Amino acid sequence: MHPVSPTQATPRACLLQLTVAVGALTPLRALVARTCGDALRFMRVEACDHGARVRVWLCLSRGLAGQVMAAVMATLPDAEFGRLTPLAQRAA
Repeated sequence: MHPVSPTQATPRACLLQLTVAVGALTPLRALVARTCGDALRFMRVEACDHGARVRVWLCLSRGLAGQVMAAVMATLPDAEFGRLTPLAQRAA
């Protein structure tokens, strides 16, 4: 059996940016909580478009990003996807 390095054990995190109507924020939070569980590192929310919409950043693994995107497209068709940015790896 080969030892697993810390970088192999933890999937690389990324930031997924979304924009949704302010009324869709609560359903989005519930959907992300169901999809990611404890694997969601953080969610940042910022008002935009005079409070009619919110910009959301999700910090999660690349694998979960695909699952979240599929769930959002099926549930919140008016959501707009922004960048999917990999986060830098920390040196051990």
